[in-house]
Amino acid sequence: MHKRLGMTVFAALALAASMAAQADTQPGFYAGAGLGTTKVGDDNFSGPGVDDSDTGFKVFGGYTFNENWAVEVSYFDFGEASASAGGDSVSVGVTGLSASAVGRLPLNDMFALYGKLGFASYDVDAKFNVAGFGSGSASDSDSDMIYGVGGALSFGGNFEARLEYEALNVDGDANMISVSGLFRF
Repeated sequence: MHKRLGMTVFAALALAASMAAQADTQPGFYAGAGLGTTKVGDDNFSGPGVDDSDTGFKVFGGYTFNENWAVEVSYFDFGEASASAGGDSVSVGVTGLSASAVGRLPLNDMFALYGKLGFASYDVDAKFNVAGFGSGSASDSDSDMIYGVGGALSFGGNFEARLEYEALNVDGDANMISVSGLFRF
């Protein structure tokens, strides 16, 4: 009797685990958001009075075709870099939209490595103040390749947590290391 009950419980747990593992491979839509630390600037944008890091965020959604391939679109804000010396100051911020192909390599039922490569359209907004001359702003729009690598941890079939590095070449560099959560539906 106890043996049969134990086998029944084991079979039910195995069935539930296989359903959770299969939920990750089912096609479908997902949406998520992330928060992270960013760096905006290049090697020439350094020195005393320069702060090239900030907090950034992203909101994204996508469609999973199978356990290895997906497409994803996102809105990102890489924050601002700023510099000041004397009474002069400048800040530069990067925001945009991207579309990427995502390749996943599942290592087990819960963890996968992934990489993404895509195209981003972005705005670079600068604000400046020059002592004795006043303040102003400038804006420029451009497009470039965006890429990222990361790890994803699945909790059941519907929720996933990600740790990701993303980079965009903005006449220098803009990148973000973020933690994200996504929900599959």
